[in-house]
Amino acid sequence: NIEGNITGERITTTMQDYVKSIDPTRPVSVGISSGFRSGISSVVEIMGYNYMGNGDIDAHRNNFKQQPGMGTEEGSTFATRGIYFTDDAKQYKSAYDKKPRPTFYSIEEGWKFYATRSYLAGMFIWTGFDYRGEPTPYGWPSVTSYFGMMDMCGFPKDNAFYLKSWWGNEPVLHLLPHWNWEGMEGEEIDVWAYSNCDEVELFLNKKSLGRKKMEQYGHLEWKVAYQPGTLEAFGYKNGKKILSSVRKTTGKIEKIKLISHKESLKKGTDIAVITVEVTDRNGLQVPTANNEITFEIKGGGKIIGVGNGDPTSHEKDKFIDAISNVSITNLKEQALESSIFPQQL
Repeated sequence: NIEGNITGERITTTMQDYVKSIDPTRPVSVGISSGFRSGISSVVEIMGYNYMGNGDIDAHRNNFKQQPGMGTEEGSTFATRGIYFTDDAKQYKSAYDKKPRPTFYSIEEGWKFYATRSYLAGMFIWTGFDYRGEPTPYGWPSVTSYFGMMDMCGFPKDNAFYLKSWWGNEPVLHLLPHWNWEGMEGEEIDVWAYSNCDEVELFLNKKSLGRKKMEQYGHLEWKVAYQPGTLEAFGYKNGKKILSSVRKTTGKIEKIKLISHKESLKKGTDIAVITVEVTDRNGLQVPTANNEITFEIKGGGKIIGVGNGDPTSHEKDKFIDAISNVSITNLKEQALESSIFPQQL
């Protein structure tokens, strides 16, 4: 492991000197996965820590008090948007923010660590978005990652609201999970609230389940015996109710709702992103819906892409609006005469 020995130190010194020859105005950093006490970390100007589980960050700070640092890679948590019970057979991971592996930490654990140390600038999370490939902890048929705070379509997972709670000053109250648990009546469901309010009170069908004080950089939890109806949380700041978040048990699927991020488009040069929701008769989005939807467009527009954020989905992202089937008869195998393929192939 050259990160932690003299080889890494020499390579880093050479590279850092070269960077300085191009731009002497800014300090140099690097992301290190091990060797927090020696090697690369002994010469780089700003220490970059890849994962708290890879070394003792506080001990490194004690040895290099002049050196600022940041989390250059942290997280690697697993979550499938809208899923709250891990199903390994379907390759779905629960969206609750839990420690993903023994040597890794939850998003909340990472945030608390970096936010409470003045010598650390913050952390970069692996990752902001899900991406193609690396479907850890699974393999095929999963085709995208599970690490993102948002899925492949840009829809936020629940962890995104934890980060929003503690990133800025805008009041936040996010309640999870959904409240469609048919067949689980009477069973306990973990209910979490992400918020930067001072206190949060939870109600089920207008009955209070308790008012709790929010710890800084934390979240709140209740164990709730499932009953269909309305789960509602109220957030309090300085004793005043300022926010609410609601989860309702929905009816059966009856409608499809389209929401465009733009109301008008410039001819030939513009695009609109359309969100498709499946709702009940009252217009409530049905969170457990998993129906196949066929798209068609009429007029001057063109569908250029579709997606659903499901890491196991094999539908094409690029929309194909016309498929021609050609009948092949008298098919005969021929020898390949050249190793150079025609460009139009």
